[in-house]
Amino acid sequence: MNSLFYLFSSLALTSGMMVIGSRNPVHSVLFLILVFFNSAGLLILLQLDFFGMIFLVVYVGAIAVLFLFVVMMLNVRLTEMNERRLRYLPIGGLLGFLFLAEVFLIVDNDLIPPLWNHSNMTPPGNEPLRSQNFFLLREVFAESSQGAFSKNGNDVLVYGKEEPLASHFPCEDLQWTGWSQLVESLTPIEAVGELIYTYYFFLFLVASLILLVAMIGAIVLTLHKGVLVKRQEVFQQNTREFAKTIANLS
Repeated sequence: MNSLFYLFSSLALTSGMMVIGSRNPVHSVLFLILVFFNSAGLLILLQLDFFGMIFLVVYVGAIAVLFLFVVMMLNVRLTEMNERRLRYLPIGGLLGFLFLAEVFLIVDNDLIPPLWNHSNMTPPGNEPLRSQNFFLLREVFAESSQGAFSKNGNDVLVYGKEEPLASHFPCEDLQWTGWSQLVESLTPIEAVGELIYTYYFFLFLVASLILLVAMIGAIVLTLHKGVLVKRQEVFQQNTREFAKTIANLS
């Protein structure tokens, strides 16, 4: 499992770097499709099979193919891209630095759970019941004049005698059965649909408007109307009167 995770993640990072580093826009879109495939593999490893299939169907089957068609229809010249590459290098470097700073900030605060500091008297809310019992026992002995914690935090001094902390717990771990979760269990598709169309319906409408604007922008970019091209006005020719169009010159 770990080898597959390292394989998918390394391929995703390499393909992501090739998306922004490739000079040919068609090659960039192909590397983007490879990024989506590797991301779907990571989601499947996390037992999120529905989201993995959504990545393959929506991102690869629709968005990436749309990008490919748009790039091929726009006929972007490589010489123009090479000339403008150095012009936007400072802005790209600044945006990349800001992105890395945001990633490090998110990883530091949200993804990695903070370790419980014994000197802090406020226990985290996500700690198991065993840690909460440890906090309660610590608070009781801190308020008592006959007991205190030792410096290492693993033993308790009771009446001047150091005893192991495990001897003060009646049980190692507490286990229970969540009957409400068993009765009201939802499939991943039902849970996602309930959240999107009830709590996040406004964001869903905003996303649809963004897609509409993107579609209109793609049509405007690909629509080229030649002004100097000679065309026949078929409707005007068919609606002319016979007496006005044909004249007897004899």
